[in-house]
Amino acid sequence: MFPPGPILIVDDEAGIRQSLEGVLRDEGYDCAVARDGADALSKLSSLRPALVLLDIWMPGMDGMETLRRIKELQPRTPVIMMSGHTTISTAIKATKVGATDFIEKPLEIEIVLNAIRRALESRDALQGVDAGDAPGEAGFHPATGVPELPSVVFREQTMRGARMPQRTLSRSAVMYGQGLHSGKKSGLIFEPLGPDSGIHFMGVSDNQAVPAHLDYVGSTGYATTIRLGSTQVATIEHVMSALNAFGICNLLIKCNGEVPVLDGSSLEFCALFEEVGVENQIGEWHQIAVREPIGVEAGDASIRIEPCDGFEIDYTLEYPAPVGRQRFVFRLDDPAVYRKEIAPARTFGFVKDIGVLQRQGLALGGRFDNFVLFGEEGPINDALRFPDEPVRHKILDAIGDLYLLGRRLQARVVASMTGHSQNIAVLKKVRDLL
Repeated sequence: MFPPGPILIVDDEAGIRQSLEGVLRDEGYDCAVARDGADALSKLSSLRPALVLLDIWMPGMDGMETLRRIKELQPRTPVIMMSGHTTISTAIKATKVGATDFIEKPLEIEIVLNAIRRALESRDALQGVDAGDAPGEAGFHPATGVPELPSVVFREQTMRGARMPQRTLSRSAVMYGQGLHSGKKSGLIFEPLGPDSGIHFMGVSDNQAVPAHLDYVGSTGYATTIRLGSTQVATIEHVMSALNAFGICNLLIKCNGEVPVLDGSSLEFCALFEEVGVENQIGEWHQIAVREPIGVEAGDASIRIEPCDGFEIDYTLEYPAPVGRQRFVFRLDDPAVYRKEIAPARTFGFVKDIGVLQRQGLALGGRFDNFVLFGEEGPINDALRFPDEPVRHKILDAIGDLYLLGRRLQARVVASMTGHSQNIAVLKKVRDLL
């Protein structure tokens, strides 16, 4: 028989914990709360909860890993997953792991109460069934720890330039948002990794990670996408740009197939990194010192990489009015300067192109608050943050794309009218020299 334990509410947002606890107590339920997955597991054996309400997006141990651990320790305890930033595929995977139900935020109390009633009724129906015979538990083997991470950055470091400290974040962190091209609710969980690990992306409910490395770039149309097997992550360039600026080289990033666009810039990533803090690590890590000029041309677009004592980008773009010709030169050597001069620059587009993009299944998450939309007279949805914001955003993208060898370039980059495809093409030429 199941003991009449409390409903355990697990959520990293104190307001949600308090609201749910108050409502459920009013409905006559006994409740307990946990602030994250580790806290929940520490209370599990003493509480023997009748039911767990579990948020999926949490720092440290995310909801999917917490679910696996709960089902390992107490396989017959019903678990209802909660999230406002997930996909149908994630819900399906959670159900396969053993979740009883999946409810979306913002929470509607009647939906929550109905899910609780269903879960408790199902639990009661299983009271006479041996735990080994419980439906859905046969052959269950919970995942443990971080998956094996391919080491591609630190195996060899040829063309050694200036030495930099290896860095990761000081602690785990979570942020939420929406995918620009998919339009789906999304989020990110940042997990620190040890020295010589590299940067890796994985689905929040997957056990396979894909390195943020040129060797795994799958497509570059309107955004940079990496993939390995069934794991695919799109629109990585903005977060990679901020990681390059802060010199972070060891990190696991969990998300739902596309990095959220946030406000269309990398400003929120910078703010998060500053809030969480970065931590220097031991280990060799050198910039890639380019010794000879390397170039790529494609129609009106061109990009050339030249020897330099640091990392500098000289970018020129030229569009019809109202954007016109813009040029900006930026040297990446101080995160604070990057945060001020480059990070605020947002993704931009043109009214005449939006219909074409959406017919291609792109820009489905474009809203008036996450990119700059130019009409014939100028931006129609917001004031520009810089008079030359478009060219600064092109530099932002290039800083991210050109970080996909896991080491910062020690080079001067001269580019004109290039995008992700040309950035990746010239980086392949650098790789061939390593």
